[in-house]
Amino acid sequence: MKKIYTITLALTYSLFIKPVTCLAWGPEGHHYVAEIAKLYLDKGVEEKVQKVLGTMSFDEAALWMDEIKKDHAYDNLKPWHYIDFDKDKTYVKTDEGNIINALEKSIAELNNKKALKQDEINTDVKYVFHLVGDLHMPLHDGYPQDRGGNDIKVDFLGAQKNLHYIWDMGIIEYKKITVDDCIKAGAQFYKAEIKELQKIDVVKWMEQSRSCLKDVYDFKDNTLTEEYITKSVPIIEKQIFIAGIRLAAVLNQAFKK
Repeated sequence: MKKIYTITLALTYSLFIKPVTCLAWGPEGHHYVAEIAKLYLDKGVEEKVQKVLGTMSFDEAALWMDEIKKDHAYDNLKPWHYIDFDKDKTYVKTDEGNIINALEKSIAELNNKKALKQDEINTDVKYVFHLVGDLHMPLHDGYPQDRGGNDIKVDFLGAQKNLHYIWDMGIIEYKKITVDDCIKAGAQFYKAEIKELQKIDVVKWMEQSRSCLKDVYDFKDNTLTEEYITKSVPIIEKQIFIAGIRLAAVLNQAFKK
């Protein structure tokens, strides 16, 4: 079994002290996606991807797009982390910067990587590592009215937090979800189902993730009860697992030769 990342921060610290940032999955979630992807890589692909990344680990690559948010030179990438459109509407493709266009472009470029310079391949690999994870956090495929849950304040174990933060990392930390839990969640899928889930179609991936929003918003009086949290755990575990196997599919396709 690959290295399991455990949550070491105390709950009180995570709820009351740690600053809230807009991520899609916290560091643990992105690490888990990268670790699960490793388990589903074809022979030789991990070594080829690692060669492209150089001294950067898979875990570091998965977090790179969040780390560079502190650098204003990358401000143009901020819209790449999400897609928002109205509830009960279907996605209509535009030329704007969003996670779908960014991910489709990076995948297409990697599939034709012979036309790229090595630093361009490196950057595209880091994009797909992070954005595949982002896409599978349901609130990154959310509604513009509440900015993907960022504008919804909820009571979470007595602390006032925004809904987006709770799904990024709050529940993962509180329930101490591990990569092993997410791998076990994947046991519900037959091999044929995994193969189907791995078919590369970014829009369908987004639609599958967005279908979870009915459960994300299933609470009353802006209070997240223990029942709500418990019901959310398998959704989070499943989404992280699916993100991992889909990241593997992207890397396998791009580096199979």
